Amino acid sequence: MISRRNRWRRATTCPSKCLLSIAAMLIAALLPEALPLQAQERQQEPVTQTAQEGRRVHVVREGDTLWDLANFYLSDPFLWPEIYRLNTIVVEDPHWIYPAEELVVPGPEEVGVEVPVEVPVEVPVEEPVEPRVPGEEPEVIIPTPEVIEVPPEEIEELRSIFAAAEIMRATLTYRREVPVPAVAVSASDFYRSAILLPLDELGPRGEIIDPTAPRGFRVQPLSTIPRYGRVYVSHPGGEPPGLGDRVLLFRVERRVRPYGYVVRPTGMATIAAVHEEVSTAVVTEVFERVLIGDQVMEAESFELEPGVFAEPVPTGPSAELVALLDEQPLVAVEDFVFISIGRNQGITVGDEFEMYAPTRQSPMGLNLPEEHIGLGRVVRVTEETATLRVLEMRHPTVDVGLPVRLVRKMPS
Repeated sequence: MISRRNRWRRATTCPSKCLLSIAAMLIAALLPEALPLQAQERQQEPVTQTAQEGRRVHVVREGDTLWDLANFYLSDPFLWPEIYRLNTIVVEDPHWIYPAEELVVPGPEEVGVEVPVEVPVEVPVEEPVEPRVPGEEPEVIIPTPEVIEVPPEEIEELRSIFAAAEIMRATLTYRREVPVPAVAVSASDFYRSAILLPLDELGPRGEIIDPTAPRGFRVQPLSTIPRYGRVYVSHPGGEPPGLGDRVLLFRVERRVRPYGYVVRPTGMATIAAVHEEVSTAVVTEVFERVLIGDQVMEAESFELEPGVFAEPVPTGPSAELVALLDEQPLVAVEDFVFISIGRNQGITVGDEFEMYAPTRQSPMGLNLPEEHIGLGRVVRVTEETATLRVLEMRHPTVDVGLPVRLVRKMPS
């Protein structure tokens, strides 16, 4: 079988090199229309107008390409797939088209090409300038800016060589989400905050016994349990928990008389399976290093209404800073401190306390005024104490014994 390319070559091949040269000279001299499409004039194109949507028929000449045809007829060479789409029966490979082939060219409206329309240009008429009177300031008129409404981002048309351009348009619809209002204290801040209380207020407690592991695998006692790690925990108070219950992992640290012990949360876990003497728990959140031997208790339910914050109060109860979470100077905000006031005096999560230096005398006997030191927000409350997260600190003098007073109260 002879391909079209071979037929063209045999039709244009001369048995004699001399005759070939003479024929080439004659063609170059007598047939200027045989030049590539880019060098031809528009009125010399052998085209035939069709009745369907302004389509035309182009007879291919030597040197023509689909790229050139799209640039010539559609003013955009990147629209060559539109020509190829209408001529897939004639053109086997879009990289090769051959002389004498008749190709259907789509009309500009069919492929979405806008036909330029001549718009008359209005020549502005200059208004006469009034002579300026000496000593008078000219009136300055600021033109009102023209407001142009711009539609949403235009989506680029997706084109295919096998589908028409008008059916390959995509529209994306964006929906503005309602912003989630902030909360005074998040659930994560609540659960990760340390507390100061007597141990009998903690209620039933269990313990992390061992990580789940194949038989014969031993973990060192100080190995850290990672997030999503699975551990065996003893039942708090001997009562098995429910499947899916959330438990708080914590460690009991130093004692602060007379308020109790510092309890530091290390993470959160969810009960995944309940066995006869132990339960399998999956660590879901890690606040500190989770270790074998950490204690376990049922997580207290917590939910604070979004968008509600403490409001200023004229005079609130006073208390004293009784301990820091770590036995070292407080160096930055977001640290935790404990104050000697709690649920028994109406303190709730979200209340805010001012830390201040009271009026005092200098070593020279001069009276010094009261001075604002910092601000803290209540994140946990026990019966007699509250945990503050430091929000503001003007001086690095936050230490045990500093007086505090309520300055903002959560709505009841």
